[in-house]
Order: sequence, then structure tokens, then C-alpha cells
Amino acid sequence: MFKVLANTYMEKYIFLSLMLLQSLCFGQKKGTPKTDFNTLFVCIDSISYKQLYQSKYIKDTLFFCREIQQETNTDAYTGKYLIGESATIEFFQPKNTDKIGDHLGDWGVEFKTRKIDILDEIIERSKILKFSVDTSTTKTVLDSLLVPWYRALSIKHPKNELTILEYEVDFLLSLGFSKRQISRSMSFKEYNNILSNEKKYPRQFATVTYIKMYADRKMIENLQKFAILNNCKKLKNKFISDEMTIEYKEVDDLPEFSIQEIGISLLSEQKFRVERVSENLYIKVNGKKASLIFNK
Repeated sequence: MFKVLANTYMEKYIFLSLMLLQSLCFGQKKGTPKTDFNTLFVCIDSISYKQLYQSKYIKDTLFFCREIQQETNTDAYTGKYLIGESATIEFFQPKNTDKIGDHLGDWGVEFKTRKIDILDEIIERSKILKFSVDTSTTKTVLDSLLVPWYRALSIKHPKNELTILEYEVDFLLSLGFSKRQISRSMSFKEYNNILSNEKKYPRQFATVTYIKMYADRKMIENLQKFAILNNCKKLKNKFISDEMTIEYKEVDDLPEFSIQEIGISLLSEQKFRVERVSENLYIKVNGKKASLIFNK
């Protein structure tokens, strides 16, 4: 009992200390740069991956589904994407390489800056707070040319990563964004709306609202740092942003598959139903909410 209380106290102390340091560093002179939840990726078992789109309800009502091959300057991969009005869930299957996302149970959370050059402010803040982060620029192939895609700040764990990304100006221009649109603050929903030429989203998946997971001490520390950089709140074992909540259960040893549940919001009321993808994954729908639940 004492150990549990001590751990809880230390978590709160570390988080409040970091928040105080952030306040001292930045004061009230400048608002905290705004970011939005963008993407969650998870590496699932091959059977679940293969059967993901078999349900007509999943692919024709719940999600806009696409299997996409992507080539970058550092990697080439194929994933199945559940594309929502203002969020994306990506699923990969295991392969024999050593990158995060290639092994069963690997996962990543990505937030996106709302405005160009905000990432530089966040990187500077991470330096002042003495957070250990990786920074990178990813390029992708468009019309046989390698062009800058996005810059990113990442906090990495052997099985997962937490990332804040910012799309490059040239990439946005190539998608048809105007310089005026690029210069203004833009949520992920607004970004998708421009990409679709303001067409109504054709499915039910609105956004990701909840992620439940197992986390060890190192993972909790990483989540705390990520929460501070994204101006999230901590309440007991939850990190809360304006759009979503990450809830964790602390464990000494992480299981191979640490994501337990992904909660999403829907655009209109749905009758209760359960869609079973495989023995390891099912989707429970009720009203304007749905949950992807993992049995691993």
C-alpha cells in the first residue's frame, strides 16, 4: 500500500514540478502553442489485419477505409487506415525489421501543430525543460520526386513513440493549399475539410476520444512530458487534452500488447451492435460512441 501511495505522490510531484518549470520559463507572455490529436498507429496480429475490412458495416458505415503503401526517405511500409473526419487510426502487421511499428503491440500517438513554425517553439521548450527528444524531417515520394513531408519531435520508448509533427510548406502547397491557408491556424478537422474540397465526410468516425493502455514507469514519464508539451492536464492516471483522454494502468512489466481499448466518437446515433474482426479485436458500437477492444 505504501509503495502505491509513494508512486502516486512521486508521479504528481514530478508532473507539478515540470509544469512549474514550464510556467517559470514561459510565464504569461505567450500562449501555449496549440496542437491537435492527429493519428494513432498500432501493430496488430496478421489475422486481425487481414480481416479488418471484411465487415460491410465497418467499411461502408463506420470508417473510410484504405490500405496504403507509403515510401519515405527512411522507410517503406503498408498499412490499413481508418480515416475519420478529424483523426486517423493506422494498423500495421508484424514484419522482420527493427523499426517501431514493425512488432506486434508497437504503437504510436501523433499530435499535429495547428500552425507552421509552432514546432520550433515546442522544440525550444523541450530544451529548456531538459526533455530528451528526437527531431527529424521525413520526406515522401510524390510524382517520383522526394519532397519534404513533415518535421517531428518524438519521445521514444522501445515499443512505442509519442510524436508532435508539423507538415512542411512545400508538401501543403503540393496538395493544393494556398499560402494564405497555410499561414493561418488550422485544426486537423479544418485541414481534412480543405483536402476534401469541403465535401461532407461520408462515414461515421469523427475522432479518437480515448486510449486505454498498460504503462510502466518509463512510459508514464514519457506521457507526462508529452502532456506538458501539448498543454494537457493530468488527473490521477489520466492525461486529458481538449479532444481526448489517455488512461493508463501502471505495471512493472509491459505485456507484449499494451493497448487495451481505443474509444471514438461518431457523427450520428447508431444502434447497439458488436462487430468481431477476429479473436483478438472487436468493435462495440452504441449511440454516438464506439470502442475498438483488444483481447491480447
